[in-house]
Amino acid sequence: MIWWVMVICGLMTFSMRFVMFSDIAPKQLPSWLEEALGFVPIAVLTAIIVPAVIIAPDGGLMLAGNARLPAALVAVTAALFTRSVLVTIGSGLGALWCLDWLVY
Repeated sequence: MIWWVMVICGLMTFSMRFVMFSDIAPKQLPSWLEEALGFVPIAVLTAIIVPAVIIAPDGGLMLAGNARLPAALVAVTAALFTRSVLVTIGSGLGALWCLDWLVY
């Protein structure tokens, strides 16, 4: 049974990649799809970052006594003002380190 699943998944993977490089698929994506794909990075980063900020190691919400929450707010503010990835990462890490060292 597992061999059939592996063969079918392999054929599906091959067919999806073959269609992309052949002349079967259109060369230009529809405009509505390109517009929708613009939201993918925001959704993926939100799904990764928000649980890392507010969920405790035991699985519950950690809002009080959480140094990551104000550091994330500092990083978001820096991102809104500067639009620079390096400044955002640097300000968020700096705020987290300072908050861990001084307050929490």
